[in-house]
Amino acid sequence: MPKFVLLFCLALFLSACSAGGGDNLPSGQSVEPSLEKSSTAQEPTVYIPDHPLTQEETIEQFFEQQYQAYTGLHYIDVSYLLDMSQMRNRNPLIWLEILIQRRRLIAQHQLCYVETTKYPYRITYEEEAEDGRMEFWSSRGIHNEDEVIVHFTITGEKGRAYPPFLAINGQHTMRLKQIGGVWKITFHYYPGSSRFRQNTPLVLPSEEEMREDLMREFQTLAPAASSGETSLPAHASPYHGLRAVQYARTYTETRNPAFYGIEDFMGNCSNFLSQCLWYGFGSGDQPDIARRENMTAQWYAGQGGGSPAWESVEQFWNYATASRNPGEQSLYGEVVETISQLDPGGIVQTRPGRFRNTDEEYSHSLLLVDAPTLLLAQNSPDCFVYYSDLANTDARFFNPRYLISD
Repeated sequence: MPKFVLLFCLALFLSACSAGGGDNLPSGQSVEPSLEKSSTAQEPTVYIPDHPLTQEETIEQFFEQQYQAYTGLHYIDVSYLLDMSQMRNRNPLIWLEILIQRRRLIAQHQLCYVETTKYPYRITYEEEAEDGRMEFWSSRGIHNEDEVIVHFTITGEKGRAYPPFLAINGQHTMRLKQIGGVWKITFHYYPGSSRFRQNTPLVLPSEEEMREDLMREFQTLAPAASSGETSLPAHASPYHGLRAVQYARTYTETRNPAFYGIEDFMGNCSNFLSQCLWYGFGSGDQPDIARRENMTAQWYAGQGGGSPAWESVEQFWNYATASRNPGEQSLYGEVVETISQLDPGGIVQTRPGRFRNTDEEYSHSLLLVDAPTLLLAQNSPDCFVYYSDLANTDARFFNPRYLISD
């Protein structure tokens, strides 16, 4: 009997030691709640470092933890790293939850490709902002003396798609300050960040709500009426989507110097998209730009600038989709209802908000470069992104067909 009691006590001691072994986590790891999780709705992991972080460590863990959440399809709460008294910091975390839930449901229902591989990336710190963002913020009094301002660019493997919050190849600006002896991020800007947050609090929809939205978003419809062979009017230049894709793959990450560029703070997405279309209509060298070959009186650009229809998200759409007389000088194509009807070289435009439940203007343009994975090319930031990562956005779609330029 005494031997049995001794063994029982020893077992309890070992069990207690095992349960307490997770308290001393190395820096950069996360604490998981000891709750049983279902395969769908999961309790979040909470990131808590085991020692005070430096400014750079705070920034690095901010991205590293989010990237782990992204590839693991499991939300990690990084609120420890942020000044959570401000809505501009709370909303991005809700957006991250929305992104993770969207990706997990898309993967569960096999609606489209979802990236789960983590690729290497590098953070390069810089002394100054590369555009007019600082002057813009200063003119509006957006600056506190007790904050440290940090500029940096994140780069990765060429041709890879990374999570939207990394904004590969775009310059980030963060402000940090010490709160209670801990470095906290008080502000984070990057090209496109305004598309992922609103002035009103974001709300995480239930899984049932999001599932219903996704089923509508990915519904399979018949191909567009004029997909495939298109009857062309005289003097029309047909659209070759694969040429547009070729241009996008070449110049997404490194801009074409033959055209002017708009700084990321203002947004280069529609300028880049129009370049892809222009190449898809058959042009492709410097003399063509100078002659405005395959451009129109309203849709044109060069080294000195471009027209509103060329470089504005809304004005491009209004120009491309307007009703006009047959044979009139313009760009022609058709609006389609879902991403499943979009051809390679087709256009996606997005705006913040749930599936067709918003009054905001469309603010971003992208080009479909790979139909099987729904890989998209974009500028501002100058990188690739998967359609499955367009969280908390509404989208519209357009297949270009031909151009009449004279």
